[in-house]
Amino acid sequence: METTNPQHDAEDAAEALRRLAHSTQQLDDPADTYWVITDLAAVVRRLEQVTTQVQAAHRDNVHLAHDDQGKASTGQVHALTAIEHLRKAVELFGRAYVSLDLAMGHSGAIAWYPATNTTAAAAGGSRPRAQARHARHEGDADDGPGMFTGRAGKRSR
Repeated sequence: METTNPQHDAEDAAEALRRLAHSTQQLDDPADTYWVITDLAAVVRRLEQVTTQVQAAHRDNVHLAHDDQGKASTGQVHALTAIEHLRKAVELFGRAYVSLDLAMGHSGAIAWYPATNTTAAAAGGSRPRAQARHARHEGDADDGPGMFTGRAGKRSR
């Protein structure tokens, strides 16, 4: 649903992240963590873009800034200070993205086995849950234990 109201869109994004925070309080299937990390990386990348754009709006309009009493000098100091804090946030989002990307790579290399079959799985007697779910959703053939990684397959929900 496209809108042209940034305040409304920001409220929607905040609500979606609130729901995500609630739904990830307990992850029943550890294979789901890969997809959560993937989407978090996308969110952080978009937050970096939005923050850069908000920073530019502050920078481009410093001359219009005033405080509540109408003083331009004080308003401009606030605008310039906001610009600096937004610049730092952009930098931190960039660093967070790199960390999430690295985590995604490692998480995607994990074949999660059911807790009750850990011993059998180590001996090759059971296939990982992530692989089973992937094959079920995508119709892929069973390639055996350890052949599926979270990154290798198409995304399924």
